Parts: sequence; structure tokens; C-alpha cells
Amino acid sequence: MGKKKRNYRPDEFDEIEEAPSRSQLKRESRELQKLGLAFVALGDTIIRESGLPPEIEEALLRLKTISKHEARRRHLQYIGKMMRTFDTTHVREIVEAAEKGHSLKTADFHRIEVLREQLIDGDDDQLQELFDSHPEEGQRLRQLVLGARREKENGKPPKSTRALFKLLRTLLVDMKK
Repeated sequence: MGKKKRNYRPDEFDEIEEAPSRSQLKRESRELQKLGLAFVALGDTIIRESGLPPEIEEALLRLKTISKHEARRRHLQYIGKMMRTFDTTHVREIVEAAEKGHSLKTADFHRIEVLREQLIDGDDDQLQELFDSHPEEGQRLRQLVLGARREKENGKPPKSTRALFKLLRTLLVDMKK
């Protein structure tokens, strides 16, 4: 006896709701675990002040105390499971803001380094601009630039170069405020 063929009509498929695949559920769970881990890295005060449900807040704070690998992995799975029960957009916003702040600090750092190298390499126009915009620190700025140039020429340790970087950082931070 042969199997009976059942002919499916296209309208029968319209009624079936497709649930997310098992792989998709696992990907979402791993993403929530990573989000929880990134949130824990921000610190206890941010976790407490974020307005999370108390049981999730407690689980996130407890993660910092767990040192055993397997226990930590299981606890992260637990955090991922708990985070599925509420809207995580607020948590995502906090983590993204922290990451963005870090990248801004890095960009500022590189900008100051480039400026310092330009000053040491002999960009006197840039030095004059800084002198005009910060006359109270102008003399110190010129001394440090000249000292850094001498250090570079003679191959000495970069004492003035470091001091110049610190001064530029404070001057540029004051300009942002």
C-alpha cells in the first residue's frame, strides 16, 4: 500500500503562526547575557540607580561575586532568562551611552596626541593659536614645547613631552566646558 498524498491548499498555511526557531531563541538569549555582562561592568551604583526590577538587580550584583567559571556561566544564563521578562531598551541605552563615552574619550586622547606632535615638530601657527586662546598658560606652553623639541633632538627622556600633553589636555577640556 502506498502512502496517501495530502494536497495542501495555500490558504491553510496562512493560518499557521511561525514561532521563532530554536536557534533564534538561543541567539537572543546569548545577546541578553552579553547585555547583562556589559551592564554589570558599568558598576554597582549604575545598576542600583537604573530602576530595574529588584530580582534582576540582585542577580546582576551577585554576578560580580561569582568566581567559578561554570557557576558564572549558569548565572549568566539565569540573568538572560530574567531579562526576557521585561523591556531592555533602558538597559541598552545605558550600556550604549557608556560605550559611546569611552569612544569619545579615546578620540579626544588621539586629537591631543596629534596636536602635541604637531607642536613638537615645529607648527608655530598652532602654537600661536593656543597662546592667543589661553594667554594665562601661554608662557608655560611655550616653555614645554621648546623643552620637548630639545628632548626630541637630543634623544632625552620625554619629561617635557608628557608635561605638554597634560597641559594640552587640561586646556582642551576647559575649552569644551
